[in-house]
Amino acid sequence: MAQSTGIQNGTAPQAADHVGRVRAGGLERARAKIKLFLLRSIFWSYERGSWQYDVICAVILAFIFLTPRSWFQDRPTLQLTDLRHVQGIVEVGYAGNVRTYQIDARLVESLAPDKPEDAIREILERRLKKPPPIKSIEPIRDKNNVILGYTVVVAP
Repeated sequence: MAQSTGIQNGTAPQAADHVGRVRAGGLERARAKIKLFLLRSIFWSYERGSWQYDVICAVILAFIFLTPRSWFQDRPTLQLTDLRHVQGIVEVGYAGNVRTYQIDARLVESLAPDKPEDAIREILERRLKKPPPIKSIEPIRDKNNVILGYTVVVAP
């Protein structure tokens, strides 16, 4: 004679359904809580001074101070167009009536690649609003003997 109690594989069908619903309900509640946490974190809706607010601030500070610089490769590069006519000229000294300027070689070459003296005179004339009395022009060179700029001494 067969048993007619409805038990299969050692579990009652109703008990298995109940356990499955409890697990599914627990997962739904956990997902809802995680979703709510993420939404509140993204839209910063926690009250100031609450522990959640403090945790978010700590995470932001940790990101700022612990992120390696190598992750961000956005250093600005100096282009020749940035140096035109104003930039690329630096006054490095003033003693008595003598002024000393450093002028970027790329700026000089953009105006007159053949004669740097003429380009330097034109650049300083634009800067000083009068023809400059140039005393000396010295090239600034790197270790490979490439001209990086010029040191120009201007008398009154």
